[in-house]
Amino acid sequence: MPTLQVCLQWTAVVFNTFTLIIGSLAALAGVYELLYKLEEGSATHIDFEKIRQLTLAGTLILAAVIGCSGAFLGSIKVLQHLVLLVCLIGAHIYQLMHYNEARHVNTTEEFVMGIWLKELSHSGAMHQLEQRYECCGNKGFSDYTSTMRAPQSCFHTVDGVHALYPYTEGCMSAVKRAHLSIYRFEKWVHSGLIGYEIIGIILGITLCCQLTNKPRRYTY
Repeated sequence: MPTLQVCLQWTAVVFNTFTLIIGSLAALAGVYELLYKLEEGSATHIDFEKIRQLTLAGTLILAAVIGCSGAFLGSIKVLQHLVLLVCLIGAHIYQLMHYNEARHVNTTEEFVMGIWLKELSHSGAMHQLEQRYECCGNKGFSDYTSTMRAPQSCFHTVDGVHALYPYTEGCMSAVKRAHLSIYRFEKWVHSGLIGYEIIGIILGITLCCQLTNKPRRYTY
């Protein structure tokens, strides 16, 4: 049935084009978050999770390119695409199995505390965090004593005009909440991609069956 094969090929092309977009966005998000952490001054806070995220995004892009070209040309190379998708599913499952909010929170606490200790010896270390997360001090603006005035970064600024009172929330709670929300979002992304890649595998297997069916019929 050539018509069915053509429909499957173009469906696979569209699917893999969409996959290429998802992989590219995931790679850009990973690079942005990596640069974001470096800008915060948390180079020591960066672990292998971001590197793994970029690796997964790169593998997804490679799988999309192979799948798209294989489907367009009607090549059995689509099987390579399926192998990559299976590997990606295994990687997502590994990420979910090692999902640990408590460990992530502890790492974030160490990061914020490290910057606060730097602030105590060298004024200005907290400015980046305070401006970005709209927070003040470690646990609150009261962390700044009379001998250590709350910096301008503790005050909301609009068109160069500073607010009268500093932010009430400390950076410890603000940063933990922001980082934890990103961590939880990544968990749901991994779960969603597993389902998405299973659909890709089903589509690829169906296409492979159609591609191998035609040569088999000619051999009889």
